[in-house]
Amino acid sequence: MEIEAKFLVPDKSCFDNILKMDKISGFSQQNIFFDKFRDTYLDSLDMAIYASGFSFRSRVKNEKTTYTLKSLENQIYQNRESVSSIRMRDETEITMQESIPFNEWDNCNLKKKIIDIVGKGELFDIFSVYHKRKDIQLYDGKRHIAEMSFDDVTIKCDGNESPYLELEVELMGDGTMFDLQRIVSFLRDDIGLSPGGSSKFENGFELLKENVLRDAYYLDYKFKGKDADIKFSTLWDMFDEYNIEIEHARKVAENSFLLFENLGSIHGLDYRLRHTLKIAALVHDIGVMTDFSTHHKIGRDILFKNCPKELPYPLYHFLPWISFLHNKRIGKKKIQKLLINKYFSQLPVNMQYDILRMAAIIRIADALDYSRMDSKIVDIDVRAEDVTVKITGKGTDLDVDRADRKADLWCMIFEKPIFFRKGY
Repeated sequence: MEIEAKFLVPDKSCFDNILKMDKISGFSQQNIFFDKFRDTYLDSLDMAIYASGFSFRSRVKNEKTTYTLKSLENQIYQNRESVSSIRMRDETEITMQESIPFNEWDNCNLKKKIIDIVGKGELFDIFSVYHKRKDIQLYDGKRHIAEMSFDDVTIKCDGNESPYLELEVELMGDGTMFDLQRIVSFLRDDIGLSPGGSSKFENGFELLKENVLRDAYYLDYKFKGKDADIKFSTLWDMFDEYNIEIEHARKVAENSFLLFENLGSIHGLDYRLRHTLKIAALVHDIGVMTDFSTHHKIGRDILFKNCPKELPYPLYHFLPWISFLHNKRIGKKKIQKLLINKYFSQLPVNMQYDILRMAAIIRIADALDYSRMDSKIVDIDVRAEDVTVKITGKGTDLDVDRADRKADLWCMIFEKPIFFRKGY
């Protein structure tokens, strides 16, 4: 259990003034230590850890890596005589000599908790937090009361940065809640600091959402469609409502992401469409439980009127058509028919082309999990004449055959043929 209080800090001079004090609310300051380190927050592509009410980070510090799973819901301790809040959060952590993917750890409580949330899913970096920190220990005689951290923070997420200053006071083993409340009252009333402030994860997550909106703006599709009838829900609410097969959806998103990243020189899609690709992959099968045989059409119709909140205007117009195009065989006649479709033809021409290119990727990504036996892409070899994708796993033969069939749209759009082989 982590028990701490946060304060917003206006400038660095405030840090310096507090450091000059001999005591904080009667507690002596000892063992001042300066350090620099980096936190990287990770989650699955469907943000399963966040959806479960946790954040997960790796902290590289002093040549060691500490992994921490921390609850996002705060329990609040409130003194009746004070408006300040002390927050308590559950956390589980483990320290290792080096950074290792969680699925390669020895069995431990933290690994079990992560697997319970994401299953066989991979974890991806979502943003990083860079710290310049001064830690000070507060003592009452030999009692170790609290650790006070002066933090110069910069959050970085996909080319966007957010710097700020904060002060954290964390209760240590010999301290009591009354001791911590004394410190909080002193910093608020005597020093004039403002209690509160969001967690670093919350600030980083806001930056992530800001980037999604920024990307939608810069893509500038000049779409003029009307969206009055669209219902917006969170991605995970849609998973529940339509009983989406989450493990498969997550695997298709992972495959799509790898293909998108490694084949950019061929598909030519703007990198700002990565988030759209991820969401499209996660909901591509939204119509399956309604009617498997026509789920591509049902998925299209569902996504005309229902959209994940995580994807902004006008990018959610990709979703119905990706669902429609992901399943059945595709030939020139189907594409010609699509281009004169009443609704598809209303989309900007550049959006139509991007939808087709994205659908070509997701069709292959879907095929590579046809067996549901956790086949893995182990190599993508881009040569002058073609592309070879190597995969491993118990279902490789089935998935390779399916991918060969569903590469039809890719071969229609792109000049470079793509082949699938069993890796070793």
